[in-house]
Amino acid sequence: MERGTEMAAVLPVEIARNCNRCGRGFWAEGPARVCPACRPLKVRKSIDITRPLSFREKQVVALVAQGKLNKEIAYTLCLTEATVKDYMHRILRKTGTPNRTALAVWACRQEAERAQQP
Repeated sequence: MERGTEMAAVLPVEIARNCNRCGRGFWAEGPARVCPACRPLKVRKSIDITRPLSFREKQVVALVAQGKLNKEIAYTLCLTEATVKDYMHRILRKTGTPNRTALAVWACRQEAERAQQP
């Protein structure tokens, strides 16, 4: 390259647009065609933490208690790693544990309590 022809960093530019739904003007960065007031809210599906663990979630917990990684759990249960990760998030929310180590401890305690029951 010749001297002085270096390209400057391209910064995102806000563009004035009209909303396709309500017609109001708004400033947007990128391909937005609808103003923020007209955009639907992203609603996350809530997980009912009062429900017991499903059969598959129990399988995942048992493998976590054995010290398996997500990749190993996925291989064992014929799932993808993303599915195992999703299960882990659900399980952690349902059990109230902050991480997989605490989940393994929780699982061991649950097993010990079941063993003590007559």
